[in-house]
Amino acid sequence: MKKFLVLLVALSTSVGFQSCNQDDDSFGFSDLIGTYVGAMNVQNPDFTNAQYSVQVSQVSSQVVKITPLGTAGTEWTAHMTNVAGVWTCISCVTNNQVTITEISGSVQLSYNYDNNEQFVGVKQ
Repeated sequence: MKKFLVLLVALSTSVGFQSCNQDDDSFGFSDLIGTYVGAMNVQNPDFTNAQYSVQVSQVSSQVVKITPLGTAGTEWTAHMTNVAGVWTCISCVTNNQVTITEISGSVQLSYNYDNNEQFVGVKQ
């Protein structure tokens, strides 16, 4: 009976860890690529638009190019790392931050570029 309980605990722990790992893997790098629609704010020159689009495209296996699709904003690249199911740029300087998350089946992008441009949007 003791052996059965030990085996049962070992199996349930293994299955639990596999399940968590599969959840993280389901939001992969390819899920970041696409067009996001949301709000853009630029401080200099002064620009605000509540319906703005940003394109995220793949440059290499972990690098994305972020391209604002309009008259405001700056195109830039970020080396993305998955940390606990959240994609972020760890190597970006402190005034350039980007985070891409999946919340309730929707992929959301938020970034701050050069402490001048802010964007928050949802993948279409």
